[in-house]
Amino acid sequence: MSDLDLDRLPIPDAHASYRLYRFGVAGLVATFSWFLYQTGGDVGMHTVLGLGILLLASVPALQWALRARTWFPAFEISMLTCVAFYAFPLLSNHAELAHYSDTVINEAGLLVLFYLGTALMGFSSLRQPPRPPSWVTTSLLPEQAYRYISGGMLLNTCYLYIVNFTSLIPGNLTGTFRALFFGVGILATFVLARLWGLERLPRKRVIFVCVNLTLQVILLFSQLYLISGISLLALALIAYASARRKVPWLVVVAILPILGFLHLGKSEMRRQFWEEKRPAPTPLELPAFFQEWFTYSVAAKEEDETRSSLVERASLIQMLCLSVDRVPSIRPYLNGESYVDIPAQFIPRPLWPGKPSSLLANIRLAIHFNLVDPDDPYSVSIAFGIISEAYVNFGLIGVLLLGFMFGLVFKYFALLSQSAPQFSAVGIFMILLTAWSFQAELVLATWLASLFQAAVVCVGIPLGYRFVTNR
Repeated sequence: MSDLDLDRLPIPDAHASYRLYRFGVAGLVATFSWFLYQTGGDVGMHTVLGLGILLLASVPALQWALRARTWFPAFEISMLTCVAFYAFPLLSNHAELAHYSDTVINEAGLLVLFYLGTALMGFSSLRQPPRPPSWVTTSLLPEQAYRYISGGMLLNTCYLYIVNFTSLIPGNLTGTFRALFFGVGILATFVLARLWGLERLPRKRVIFVCVNLTLQVILLFSQLYLISGISLLALALIAYASARRKVPWLVVVAILPILGFLHLGKSEMRRQFWEEKRPAPTPLELPAFFQEWFTYSVAAKEEDETRSSLVERASLIQMLCLSVDRVPSIRPYLNGESYVDIPAQFIPRPLWPGKPSSLLANIRLAIHFNLVDPDDPYSVSIAFGIISEAYVNFGLIGVLLLGFMFGLVFKYFALLSQSAPQFSAVGIFMILLTAWSFQAELVLATWLASLFQAAVVCVGIPLGYRFVTNR
């Protein structure tokens, strides 16, 4: 593997892409058939809306495979997240939907369909972006840096160990170091997983990737944030599958039951370590920590106290129903209040130490619906998602504009990246955009702020170095 090869995106195998397309169509048909069978012939509006969301959300990914697109499937993945967050909960009658009338649920489902439809319109409306300046499509990293890609993944593993088990990093620098090491780690993980999918990663490197990925997931799970570890695994799987044009189903089938099982005991573990303030485990205590977690999961499964599967945990449909039910009949539109802090997120904190946190948008939404105590708003974290946030701010027009703009922006960067080196500014940004494409639980300010932080590290620093050294 040469340095030049690493920076050049290969042309995808047309036959492999077509096989992936056929497999996707077969999976879509099988999913349709299964949920229709579950209705017993009584196809209600919830089922129609759920299947409609499933179909619209799947179209971009199927088109990407059929046409053997060379761009990273950022938009396609972002659309597919609507299947897990909205379609499946509708089709499986999510437990939280029992609190809302059929009218409210149907309106929420229609809002998702409108969002998907306008996103497809925005994505399809752009055929060719303006010609970019040369610095956007010029490789940023010096050739000798390519051989150190694996080091980026190792650095992230070391960072997670240090931040979890030591006090070496001062509290006021935690955010800066997180952005730095997570940005580098995400980039390295994506590139290595993609090379693995292209069968251009030596066996020793494959073992290195697996070991580091496992350690990182364990360290993230030890903080009782399943979503962080799941996102990292999803990123690696997306990179691998997009390069190989084949989903590693054996790995997916092996991982999903483990994640679902851990989720069963997560609430009790959080109660023990967060509410009762038990000390976090040390490295030597991790085996006992996960054994205790396993015990709570077994107990939760035996008691069958909830239907809280991993799919139900991922649902955002209940938050959209809450928004539709209360806005504007009970609570007024926010008219952009949760978006006011977005411009501040693009100012580096060293230049504005007191800049508002991106979490304020989520807090404003939670307080608007009286879901948290205004005197202690950080005590609970509630996922709203960008569709609910858009509706609460501007109603239907907000959802339509959000969908269209997302489709347009994703298509713009996808087209720019097609002929650019992988380590150009737009190539790196497209990797980050793919990594952020499945962060559907975040509100827009948090989504943009975290993406901007990663872009500063992965794009801004190399770009600045190139300008300074004139290389």
